Amino acid sequence: MVMRDLNIGTKVGLALLNDRWYALVLSNLTDQPADFMLLRRRVRGLGTLKLLTVLAKMNQLGLVTEREHYRYQLTTTGLELQRSLQELEAWGNRAITAMH
Repeated sequence: MVMRDLNIGTKVGLALLNDRWYALVLSNLTDQPADFMLLRRRVRGLGTLKLLTVLAKMNQLGLVTEREHYRYQLTTTGLELQRSLQELEAWGNRAITAMH
């Protein structure tokens, strides 16, 4: 079977990870609630409004949940995507090493 186009799930996943802000927020959250301002300091260069927008979209996708007083944490689905991102990073590191 010849694949002529990516399926919609792949497109959504790649679009999310291709945006550096989503990937950085995903990398800087855990399953424990993190304060908004702490997250804001961790992800340098990301403005407050953009961070709120990213978190709202990630919440809509079921990747993060908001706790009391602007505290955010990854959901089970978010943790799964975070692990996939870490595996992709590890693969990329191996590929770079193999090229040298």
